[in-house]
Amino acid sequence: MARTTLTVFVVSSAPKTKIVAAFGKRPSNVVDIGTMDATLEFAAEDSLKDTPGGIGIGRRRLATGVSLVIVVIALITAGVYWKDRWQLPAAAAGGSLRIESDPPGAEVRLNGTTKGMTPLSLSMPAGSYSLTVQHGSNIKELPVSVTNGATTIHHITWADTPTPTPAPGAEIGNLSVTTDPAGSEVMVDGQVRGVAPITLRDLPVGQHRVVIRADGTTHTRTVQIEAGATASLFFGGSTQAAAVPGSIAIATPVPVQVFEDKRLIGSSDMDRILLPAGEHVIELVADAVGYRATRTVNVTAGQTAALAVDLPQAPVNINAIPWAEVFIDGTRIGETPLGNLPQTLGAHEIVFRHPQLGERRVNVMVTLKEAARISIDMRQQ
Repeated sequence: MARTTLTVFVVSSAPKTKIVAAFGKRPSNVVDIGTMDATLEFAAEDSLKDTPGGIGIGRRRLATGVSLVIVVIALITAGVYWKDRWQLPAAAAGGSLRIESDPPGAEVRLNGTTKGMTPLSLSMPAGSYSLTVQHGSNIKELPVSVTNGATTIHHITWADTPTPTPAPGAEIGNLSVTTDPAGSEVMVDGQVRGVAPITLRDLPVGQHRVVIRADGTTHTRTVQIEAGATASLFFGGSTQAAAVPGSIAIATPVPVQVFEDKRLIGSSDMDRILLPAGEHVIELVADAVGYRATRTVNVTAGQTAALAVDLPQAPVNINAIPWAEVFIDGTRIGETPLGNLPQTLGAHEIVFRHPQLGERRVNVMVTLKEAARISIDMRQQ
């Protein structure tokens, strides 16, 4: 009987171990070119797909990136918008231009456009302009420049402004022009003669064309001048001619200006001051002697009311060395010294006489501003 041999191998079994997770290298973004395997790219994709939450993470990253781009664009747009809204407009650049003339009342034109009468101040944008100043038949043209923040002044003079001269032996008369408000330019026969109120005493007998200009308004009248007489024109209410039914004539030893409601309506140098009929409260002002008074006058239609002004007196102190007789305006007053001697306001002539030292004459102006003091040494010639 044959023998059978059985060989048994005993293999020791290792303890059972539960595998929780496989450890391996973390995928890296750095690719090793030397060991790069084209199949690894697919393996990585498969790994990402197979990883729980992989798809959500990718989408969240994409959404976050898009949101950041939108926010940046919105901030830039808002910044540009509010920059334009908040930016303050640049201050208007410019300067001032003042035009003066001697005599005043000349017409001013800039680049051919009438701007007014001298003296005139204008606010202009910076730049260059063509300036034309016309006074009667006299015209001056010159370029001017206006600088930012500066005032440019031009003073125009005419050495010899032509004035109509009556022919030798011709009869002449006067013209009194008054405007309300005062200050309107007065032209006679095309020549600028000044501003109202004004009295012209050199007009030949006959008809003359009178033009009044103020605030861009022009009014024309024709007046008849008589020999030795004074014709009167009154323009009131925006230089429109107004009928004046009466007038006043003021007699005073010193020149006075006449105001009504604080408006200058004439002066004592005028033969007549035209006023509407009725009661008027006027103010008489003589600044040279410090005089100011209020009077009430009644004006009758077609008549001239005479108004005599009695000026007050002020003290005068007179002395002479060694002594002298004193005469004021031809009247003997006494011998020096003379103190607090009352004299009427205005100009006076004082004559000092001494039997051995002769005679001296002095002119003095008596005012309410201060007491006049006159002292003279008769020994000095």
